[in-house]
Amino acid sequence: MSSSWMISFTASLKPRDSSSPQEISLDSLPMNLKSLTKPVMKNIALILVSAPLAVPRLSRGSVLRGVVVLISFVATAAFAGSATWKANPGSGNWNAAANWTPATIPNAADDTATFALSNIRQVFFTADTEVNGIVFNAGASPFTLSNQAPTVTISGKGITNNSGIVQNFTPGPGQIIFTNSATAGSLTSFTNTGTIAFGGSSSAGNATFSNDGELTFLNTSTAGDATFINEGGKVSGAGGAIIAFDTGSTAGNASITTNGGAVSGAFNAETFFRGNAGKATLIANGGSSGSPGGLLDFVDSSRGGTARVEVFGNGSLDISGHAAPGMTVGSIEGNGRVFLGSRKLTVGSNNQNTNFSGSIKDGGANGGIGGSLAKTGTGELVLARSNTYTGGTIITRGHLTVNNQGGSGTGIGPVQVNGGFLSGFGTITGAVNIGNGVVAGAVLLPGTAGTAASLSINNSLTFNPLSTYECVLVRTTPAVGKVTALGVIIQSGVTFEFVDRTTGTLAPGAVFTAINNVSANPISGTFANLADGAIFSSGGNTFKASYHGGTGNDLVLTVQ
Repeated sequence: MSSSWMISFTASLKPRDSSSPQEISLDSLPMNLKSLTKPVMKNIALILVSAPLAVPRLSRGSVLRGVVVLISFVATAAFAGSATWKANPGSGNWNAAANWTPATIPNAADDTATFALSNIRQVFFTADTEVNGIVFNAGASPFTLSNQAPTVTISGKGITNNSGIVQNFTPGPGQIIFTNSATAGSLTSFTNTGTIAFGGSSSAGNATFSNDGELTFLNTSTAGDATFINEGGKVSGAGGAIIAFDTGSTAGNASITTNGGAVSGAFNAETFFRGNAGKATLIANGGSSGSPGGLLDFVDSSRGGTARVEVFGNGSLDISGHAAPGMTVGSIEGNGRVFLGSRKLTVGSNNQNTNFSGSIKDGGANGGIGGSLAKTGTGELVLARSNTYTGGTIITRGHLTVNNQGGSGTGIGPVQVNGGFLSGFGTITGAVNIGNGVVAGAVLLPGTAGTAASLSINNSLTFNPLSTYECVLVRTTPAVGKVTALGVIIQSGVTFEFVDRTTGTLAPGAVFTAINNVSANPISGTFANLADGAIFSSGGNTFKASYHGGTGNDLVLTVQ
């Protein structure tokens, strides 16, 4: 028989209007706890330490102030040691020694609990318990482990499931804490209505989590390759669940779905980042019957990594609380909402091709105006609807395709193309600058590489040195890609690239408008390889260029 002493640190959430968490000094501890800070202290297991963690609850109009560290001292004396759950135990009580072989309760930092075949598979805890690991042997029965109030700490290897079937854990109103390098394993399912916390360098492994409570990642813990469903409230007035990543933690390669309220009047779930989203897939779904949608919230110096972000309905991504200048995510897609506040969202670090038909705007939980969008990476981002952010758009790599049918696909501010392609058949409100005059690689392409369409700019268009204008001819229509702008400037060293995609004969005298300049002023300058009156051949036809076509100030190509 051995005595085990345990200090358990429990994270709970305190509203903003409550007093701030207080630092606990040794002198403030109970006398019987202070006495343990002598040589006997080396026998105490330090389970979990967490710094305060602010977690906004934006959907409720209030904000959670932080994680308050509560210290509870539990002294237990028990028969402790590694053991195997009996095939015919007397009850489902983990904390009864008679249910184990040998007759000792696995309840110490170096203990392992093993499960095989058993006729009692509903196992519950009646006292705070710590184990190094939980092992399900090959061929083990399907178990459900539940704790309705105590704290279960897994502080070593974690959960190992060799059974080949799913093993279930239900914290209930209790809590499960993973710390050190413990893992939640694979083929494990957690149905959480209480609290699950990952500390140290622990991992959610390949587990599946249905979260109706609080699930927190602290220290350098990771969500691993796990799958999470973060549930919204299911009845009117009910709050949604929360998953929070503190500084230093990461979402790894996990898939995290954050749902809105399930019925009218129910609140949304939230996934909150102060850590790193890693390579995760983050999904925010809309709420039902007018309830708020799921929320992905990035604050302070959190990082989006190469995460794939999907927002639907009134589900949203909010970076308004992020530190200046902003943050990067792998990609965005869906038809939901993105709130920038005054920050810059850089999209494209995972090099994926995505379509976003939602709205990107300033504001958000922390307010702010002047939000901006930057495109990077080799993939394509299609903006399929109108957006209202005001801080402008920058393209450094890849394709930004503007296909909105009303308003402005790139918000209100200017568009700067330093590299990559600006393309599409939508409308842009701000002034557009192609190239920075320093390096080549910036291209304006009305339509797409295989289609001829018209891109409208309700402002000025400037081609800076070393930039390119790509004009696509589709003979089967026939038509060419065309840009419409309110004033056009072509500086020296700009290239005109004529792309003849299809076959067919064009009738002499056919006129194609490549630039529709709606300004009263003529086009300023000419392309370096296409002088006014120049003649060139393509696909068996000869074309003549004029910068004085149309109403007298358009660039037109006439078949000779």
